[in-house]
Amino acid sequence: MIYQKMQETPTFNHQADIVNSAIRFINAWFKQSKAITNELNDFFILPGNKIIGKDVIIGRLKGVFGQSDEYVGGRYDIIDVNFELMSDGKGMGFVEGVAGYRDVLQKQSKIVSGPFKLYFALYNGSWKIVNIEFPGFSY
Repeated sequence: MIYQKMQETPTFNHQADIVNSAIRFINAWFKQSKAITNELNDFFILPGNKIIGKDVIIGRLKGVFGQSDEYVGGRYDIIDVNFELMSDGKGMGFVEGVAGYRDVLQKQSKIVSGPFKLYFALYNGSWKIVNIEFPGFSY
């Protein structure tokens, strides 16, 4: 009976899933980790309905990470989370807040900080990032 009740009520916590994905993305960013790609959708949807493949985004991330020796002291605060479920098991959402870290290159460092917003889409039961606004990243 408990199993049936679980099926009737949404056991999938969409907000927690989006937030956890955002946290994994941010932590992978601070470590310049390849694991960051696990959070990305197969394609990105940019303003003006421009669509970019995941491989292009991965190349851009490698380019950004390649400009620094390391990131130090990464911190972030999540300020807002929002999502909307649509028909056919699809949905859209975002996580926004502020993030900052020290970008180190050959013993020189600069602080990179500012607001971030990660946009998500729900597809096949999984929330994936479809657009990135993050300090130090640009398309």
